[in-house]
Amino acid sequence: SDSQSVQAWSTADPRAIMGASRVAANSQSVSANRFLHDSLKPKAVPTSVWWQNLVLAAGDQPVVTSPYMVRCLEDAVSVCAPTPLVHEKYVASVWHDDWKVHLAGCQHQVVAYDPVAVTVVYFAGEQAAVTMPLVRGSAFMTAVFDLPQQLRLSTTHAILKIDLSFGDGAAVVYLNNGSVWLICCEDNAGLQQSGVSGLESCGNICGAVRLALVSSSCSPVDDEKAAVEALLIARDAVPVGGLVGVAGRAENTALFTINWRVRGSGLPLMYALPHHQTCLEMSEDPGCFWVDSVAAQWSSRGRMRAVAGLQWRWNEDMEPVGFAGPTPLSDEHKDTLRRLVAVDAQSLDDNAKNLPQDPYFFGKAVARAMRIALIADEVGDIQSRDRAIDHA
Repeated sequence: SDSQSVQAWSTADPRAIMGASRVAANSQSVSANRFLHDSLKPKAVPTSVWWQNLVLAAGDQPVVTSPYMVRCLEDAVSVCAPTPLVHEKYVASVWHDDWKVHLAGCQHQVVAYDPVAVTVVYFAGEQAAVTMPLVRGSAFMTAVFDLPQQLRLSTTHAILKIDLSFGDGAAVVYLNNGSVWLICCEDNAGLQQSGVSGLESCGNICGAVRLALVSSSCSPVDDEKAAVEALLIARDAVPVGGLVGVAGRAENTALFTINWRVRGSGLPLMYALPHHQTCLEMSEDPGCFWVDSVAAQWSSRGRMRAVAGLQWRWNEDMEPVGFAGPTPLSDEHKDTLRRLVAVDAQSLDDNAKNLPQDPYFFGKAVARAMRIALIADEVGDIQSRDRAIDHA
């Protein structure tokens, strides 16, 4: 198009357009969010986290815990063991409602989170009815029934067979899509089929209900019985979160740890992604070992391998990071940069009241001043450096 046909939408200061109303709306969004528990609202809530779909919009879009995907609906929790959609340009995870845990009359809220987990509670009025610790890498999906009620499960598939031979409160369920699931009740409640695609407890239950994929067409096992038995060993160790630690071990080397927080007894069974598998340290004390009798679960980030242990440990070589550029500047480049950085430093507004008032553009203004200070320091322009620091 020619220049005469292009009309500017506005020539006003963008801060005047985006400013007061946008900032006010943002400041109210956390306090107004019905999916955040009141205890979290006075605090800073992280953005762009893996579980943000639990609190955005209707709060019902999938979150990826790997190897599972979960949707928290108004009256149910939907669990999926995703299957791959492979294209020459991408690989995607296909969602299907493998299981729904029905929770009539309940509303979910996020009540706690840490670097590797988020805790969702379904409230019946003011009472916590069901607590769901969504922990990344857990071999089970877990719902802890805080109030006694009947367990009601349904699947989008047809139930072909239920094997109850593995003890009280345990059922191995065969579905017509070829997948096999283990379902465990902590209080050893009996389970029975309901219709073509339903499963329910014989009475009210209380405590943890755990679901785990035993095998499927994309995550097969060599010995199904051995896989079930390995999962049953870990049924009482319910991961609820984790403490991530970093400590220096040697020059440019750091030791990373995840100490899993567990409800119950025993070692939690978790799944490690490929980048974990290459560096995790196996040990007898405090106990961390591979469990290869269970399926190597498919994920869009590669095959996951099961590992039992209360603590994960691995070392990483750390890249040295500094404020100066990695390559020394030539004298010619330094002279050029001194001239440019001096102009930029002088352009900083002496009146602090002229700084943007909203946090987004204020942060950009401060970042610009500090970048000027760092460049000035590297090229030896102390006056410009100090002026930029004073204006940051």
